[in-house]
Amino acid sequence: MEDTFFKIEDNFEKIIKNALKNRTIKTLNQITTGWTNIVYEVETDDGNYFFRFPRDEFWSRTIVKDCEFANYIYKKTEFNTSNLQLHYDNGRPFSVHKKIAGTPLAKKMDSLTDNEIENVGNDIAKFMFELHNINYNEHEVFDINNIGLKLPDFLNELLTIHVSEKDRKFWQIEKMNTKCENLVHGDLNPSNVLLDENNKVTAIIDFGFGGFGDKYDDISRIIGRCPVKFKNQIVKSYEEYSNKEVNMKILDDKIEQWDNIDKGYINYMRTIGIYE
Repeated sequence: MEDTFFKIEDNFEKIIKNALKNRTIKTLNQITTGWTNIVYEVETDDGNYFFRFPRDEFWSRTIVKDCEFANYIYKKTEFNTSNLQLHYDNGRPFSVHKKIAGTPLAKKMDSLTDNEIENVGNDIAKFMFELHNINYNEHEVFDINNIGLKLPDFLNELLTIHVSEKDRKFWQIEKMNTKCENLVHGDLNPSNVLLDENNKVTAIIDFGFGGFGDKYDDISRIIGRCPVKFKNQIVKSYEEYSNKEVNMKILDDKIEQWDNIDKGYINYMRTIGIYE
């Protein structure tokens, strides 16, 4: 059986040249921090492109889901999101998208002023509210059925495959959520929020976890990964957009859940030599 994923010894330069066709490649650099995918940034005469090549069978299926979800929500919110292209090399899927200008919130969040935190928090809440309220037909979002399309199901498989039994003792899928009524980003963390030079949100990226879930999945994810001073602003803004109170007990429980997921994954990445 042929592999459905890529290995570090693959001839990525050849694969990338075939995908870019008539564009002239100026530079080609591997982004060494990629752990779910082998990532390359490619400078061309038509701008920069990111290539993501999945590292194993699970992430191979995930990258197809990422492309389908990202393309479904493209231009359905006021914020820029990735316009992903799905390509195949000998049956192995990989994605390509043009680089979106911006700096990850993760690199700036500790240096923002109170006013900038207010603006960023408001924009994050606005994006979430818009995403959560997209009217959708479930069968139009995805063509695939070989991976969890509900966020709890996706996370359950992810943790079962990649996280040790000891590190996932906390995990009970029925506690993640029971609704799955909304479209959710699923991994809305500060690395996936891009800011422009004026420290305003310019784009939201990376929808590999995207699928069907509950609003608290996204609200808790971003709050749990940002400094505490972001929490009140994001909650306040989301309540204003939705005209409903956020249940703080549900929110705090989910923040703890995501914290446990992160700790389990950090241990996993240590075992494969990516996280020290």
